[in-house]
Amino acid sequence: MVLLLFDIDGTLLTSDGVGRRSIEEALSKVCKRPIDASGVTFSGRTDPAIVREILTHNALSPSEVADLIPSCLDAYASLMSSVVLEENVSLLPGVSELLDAISLQPDYHLSLLTGNLEHTAWLKLKAGRIHQHFSFGAYGSDHEDRNQLPEIAHKRAKSELGIDFHPEKLIVIGDTEHDIACSRFFGARCIAVSTGMISHEDLHACEPDLLLPSLSHLDEVMNYLDDIARI
Repeated sequence: MVLLLFDIDGTLLTSDGVGRRSIEEALSKVCKRPIDASGVTFSGRTDPAIVREILTHNALSPSEVADLIPSCLDAYASLMSSVVLEENVSLLPGVSELLDAISLQPDYHLSLLTGNLEHTAWLKLKAGRIHQHFSFGAYGSDHEDRNQLPEIAHKRAKSELGIDFHPEKLIVIGDTEHDIACSRFFGARCIAVSTGMISHEDLHACEPDLLLPSLSHLDEVMNYLDDIARI
């Protein structure tokens, strides 16, 4: 049995920058002044961590930041409900074919590991019409520290599926160094794809177990999964 933990943005799909624009708008509304997210990296990070950094960069004190994060996240989730539309979401190469192929294998289980809030994660998956492949996961709304998410996903898998997966049978699939780091933190494996903002060379330097230009390399992914399943 193998548990596959998919990142969303830059791995499964892109959403035309609606997240960055919506965070700026939501935070500006809550703070009652213009909030600028320029210079803040979003890729591979949890939404709470992103909001914390944006507020800090906009000269709010640590106590103000801590007080504002919950209302900022609520405002962001509410705004995203109206702007995440099918026309804004594009699946990345090979995603549909890979999810279909994995779904046919009884020993492989699909799950999520994403920095998105749970609410916004499902908005994006539904807009991309791939939500039917997933039923649970670990989200940025579960913990601000992405390194804690594999353990949360592992516990949810045990609850949802009744399977206590060995960490080496967990495979994080993502497009940033943070995906690789969180897999290592839990003792899991990682497939990295250079379909996001991080270059192939930079991902290679982080030493994922498998590195591909995209998920369109179906045979390579399935062969790797078969190898792990046999261990």
